[in-house]
Amino acid sequence: MSADIRLLRWHERDREDYERLASAITRLRTIAARGRGEIVASAPAGPEEPDDVDRARALLAQRRARDTAAGDQAELFGEPGWDILLTLFVAYEEGHALPAATLATGSGLRPGVLERWLKVLQARELIRPIEPQGTASATLSLTDKGMALVLRCVGDA
Repeated sequence: MSADIRLLRWHERDREDYERLASAITRLRTIAARGRGEIVASAPAGPEEPDDVDRARALLAQRRARDTAAGDQAELFGEPGWDILLTLFVAYEEGHALPAATLATGSGLRPGVLERWLKVLQARELIRPIEPQGTASATLSLTDKGMALVLRCVGDA
């Protein structure tokens, strides 16, 4: 396993300490090399670790690709509750709430299935209507409890 891959699994504080130390060593090497009259080129940085919303988008994209590949068998892989939570999380991070109708078209869920799952998620206090107009037409958002759940799960992805 390379150092870059291991670094992604480190605790955030340890990763920050390592990055500060590596940056200081690089600056010292650059100063010393310039002092000797050498031409110093910067080294390319490795890939950045994706943030939570990028992970959530990637999970949704994987799920959609799997559903497309499975065709009429896609319901075998269904996790409607998780799809709804991920979709609401991405919408929150993009700065908007979603009407339930938009969730239905984006998730590919039948209206009855969507409505049942919205009731379950509301009963568990994971989502809430922002503009209550009945379950099927409400604009929805994650609750703090729902946000914490998604962040816990996506952060470990």
